[in-house]
Amino acid sequence: MLDTRDTSHHFFFVITGKLKVYVFDSKNDRQLTLTLLLSDDVFSVMSLFGGLKRKVYYETLERTELLYVPLPEMKKWLIQNHDFSLSLMKYMAYKIQTLEKSVTNIVMEDIPTRLAKLLYKNMDKNTGVIEHINDLSHDEIGALIGTTRSVVNRHINGLKDQGILEVGRKYMRITSIEGLKREFQHSRV
Repeated sequence: MLDTRDTSHHFFFVITGKLKVYVFDSKNDRQLTLTLLLSDDVFSVMSLFGGLKRKVYYETLERTELLYVPLPEMKKWLIQNHDFSLSLMKYMAYKIQTLEKSVTNIVMEDIPTRLAKLLYKNMDKNTGVIEHINDLSHDEIGALIGTTRSVVNRHINGLKDQGILEVGRKYMRITSIEGLKREFQHSRV
């Protein structure tokens, strides 16, 4: 696990693996996962642009390789490589948009809709197999959509009972894409 204090002097590239970025409320013993980082993602962008302080944690969810660059070196490199700078800005815009959608869903959607959208977003559209989150615990899935393990478990069982979802050890597959879509078609967002 990395604390923000450990990441504030470097810029990180995820080479392989999976990390979660989360905030933790010690008063309520709850966490909210802000995003999952996969290969080709980067982090510590806030430190790169202005040294903005924030209290987030990074935790690897599987074997992960990182490349890290000291911030002064990264800043020089950005100035000298305009194409990369433009790519980084596009990446940041995409991540901001993704986070905005996540916050909007947490605030405006009910839990079954949030879960259905999360599954659909991470589903291979050809096979129905859930990727990236398939090996997460129900606690971790709950942290992604702003709820608890027991609530996620109840809704996953509901999707199984409806014949929409097939679940095995570290494996999930949507068996009825239309059924899953019905779960969030009434959505306002």
